[in-house]
Amino acid sequence: MKRLLSLVFVGFALILTGCESNKMVTLETSPAIAEKPADNTASIVFFRSSFFGGAIQSSVFDVTDGTPRFVAIMSAGTKFAYTAEPGKRMYMVVGEAANFVDADLRDGHTYFLRVSPRIGLWKARFDFEVVNYNDKRLAEELKPLTWKDNSQAARDWAVENNGSVNEKMREYLPRWKEAADKAILPADFGRPPR
Repeated sequence: MKRLLSLVFVGFALILTGCESNKMVTLETSPAIAEKPADNTASIVFFRSSFFGGAIQSSVFDVTDGTPRFVAIMSAGTKFAYTAEPGKRMYMVVGEAANFVDADLRDGHTYFLRVSPRIGLWKARFDFEVVNYNDKRLAEELKPLTWKDNSQAARDWAVENNGSVNEKMREYLPRWKEAADKAILPADFGRPPR
């Protein structure tokens, strides 16, 4: 009985701790766009600091025009810098379900969105948590995280899973639109150009 309990405990611990996607590439330095967006763009740093649900990766998509466009696969302990056109944007995070955030991006500003796991029925679900650039805890939270970038394997994964991603968007977007507590990233939460 002790052995069985030990195996259950180890299995549960593995589920709760980090398991990094082998589809993303580790960067040795921070991408330039994380510090200063290119002209006529804004940057978003998506990050996942929580190790809860770490065995499950989440994927992020830009769904502004109604079609999911792959952004990144997020693992526990990682961060990813993304360039976007300024203006009204919408992003989706996918795990067992899908969740969304409306964003209002200003030219030259850098924004921060935490990908946060929560308990799902079969595996982890994920939410976006909006973080103001001047939150005093942000720098310390980002510091130990590893910068990641897409690889061909990540882009191939997005193509192979396109049907499932679209299905989750069709199922969960109407629910999100009706929710009272939608995540919204306001324009003034972005770090101004340096």
